[in-house]
Amino acid sequence: MTDSESTTAGKSSETATIPPEVIAKLKTFNDALTALEDALEPHLKSNYEEHIDRDPTELARIDVMSLFSVNSLAWSLLALKGQDPRKNESLQAELDRTKTYAGRLQTEESRREQAGVNEKVAKALVRNALFDAQEYGDKKKTNQ
Repeated sequence: MTDSESTTAGKSSETATIPPEVIAKLKTFNDALTALEDALEPHLKSNYEEHIDRDPTELARIDVMSLFSVNSLAWSLLALKGQDPRKNESLQAELDRTKTYAGRLQTEESRREQAGVNEKVAKALVRNALFDAQEYGDKKKTNQ
């Protein structure tokens, strides 16, 4: 028996002992991990100068994304060890803190998207709203 035949035989015996539901969960986990790697790839490839030159809101968004990523990996680690991540108080506290930051970031982003006040237009509106044509005519006559 050659090495390739023995590894093929070894893989088939391993697959036969692993239940199909576990294989399905492992494939789902692998897909999720691959998606995480793909999402982080553009941020990990940028150099320090590019990172620092970003908008402060974008930097905060990256920080919150990093927190969620680390929390997700900690959640996965606890699940792989056979522990229930929902019962881990420190992880739950960290998740709550991260959710608070995400909420504050979302509030700040929505505040930035709101329309601002154009001061020039506002002054013109107030000036024109307070304008009295009769009074303006009386002042013009007295100046002449």
